[in-house]
Formats: sequence, C-alpha cells, structure tokens
Amino acid sequence: MDTNDVEIETFVDIRSQKNLEPLIEYISSQGKPYAGPLTAALRNIEGLSNKKEKAVQLVKTLLPYKDLLRDEPRQDSIIVFVHYGLKQPANLSQTARVKVSNLVGQLDTAKQSAEFNSGECPKNYLVGNINIYPLALENTSWHSTVEFGSPKEAPILEIRFMGLRGIFRYLLDEMTERTGDAFVHLDGESL
Repeated sequence: MDTNDVEIETFVDIRSQKNLEPLIEYISSQGKPYAGPLTAALRNIEGLSNKKEKAVQLVKTLLPYKDLLRDEPRQDSIIVFVHYGLKQPANLSQTARVKVSNLVGQLDTAKQSAEFNSGECPKNYLVGNINIYPLALENTSWHSTVEFGSPKEAPILEIRFMGLRGIFRYLLDEMTERTGDAFVHLDGESL
C-alpha cells in the first residue's frame, strides 16, 4: 500500500466528508452513555496524520462498541470508506514485484501484464477501497447470501479492489499469510 495514497471518507445518509466528522456528529447526536468516550477517541484518531494508521485505529476503536452501535436496518446509511492506492511496480521489492507480475500474467490481459512489467502502470490498476460499516461491523447484509460456519467467521471489512486481478490476488494471499484470516468472494468477478 502506498501510505501517501490513502484517503478516508465518511458517508452519513446523504452527507459525505473526507474525515470522520460525520461519524463523530452522528454518535454525539445519539445521546447514549458511550457517546462521550467514543467521540473523544474518534477525535483523537481524526488528529492522526498517518491516514493508514488512522484507518487501523478506527477499526480498533469501533470494535469494543460494535454491539452498542449496532443498528442493522440502518447499516448502509453510515459507511467509512478507506480509499487506497498501491505502489507503482517499480517501487516494490524485487520479491513482491516478481510474485505480483506472475499473478498479473496469469489473471489479467497480456497488455495489462506488459504495462505492469514496465514498472509504471495506469493509476486505475492500483486502487481500491475498504468499506467499514460502524452500525454493523460484521457486515450483516452479506449473511443472507453466504453461509458462514460460525459468527466469528463473518466478515468485518468489505475489501474492494478496482485494479488488476493479479494484484488483488497477491494482496489477499499476503493478508492470509500474515494474519491467518481467510476471505470469501461475495460480489463482482471471481478470481
């Protein structure tokens, strides 16, 4: 991930801002006992300059409040989008570049593979977003379409990637290797 190419956007109903303020205002307006500590924590997160760290801290902060925030019928009315971009191929380690190049060669077109292998490729090959649903962190809207072995296996984050399929496969493989977490394909083209 290119840490200089991370953007957080919060969508509440029809309002959108490139910060956490709409989420903070929503939680404050609910008048719940947890609102004070949670909004204070979210304001601290908003003050972080590293946007990647801001996104990580947001999820860590929301998790303990997930049952208190839960409002499944309204879950799609509040979404925090973490838009991300990835490094250009020339800026990857040699090991990562070879792995990704092999996957791009297998899963994408010959033209896309050649562009990737040139070291610089179109920015749209390298972008995606992570969707965080504060009112239903387990992303319960997917539960009716996918069979999970247990609630623990339910997704917490919705990861979307609009770029090259080989890059996305690499990202998923790396996340699985580092965390042991598995991913379920739910929407869009399957790899």
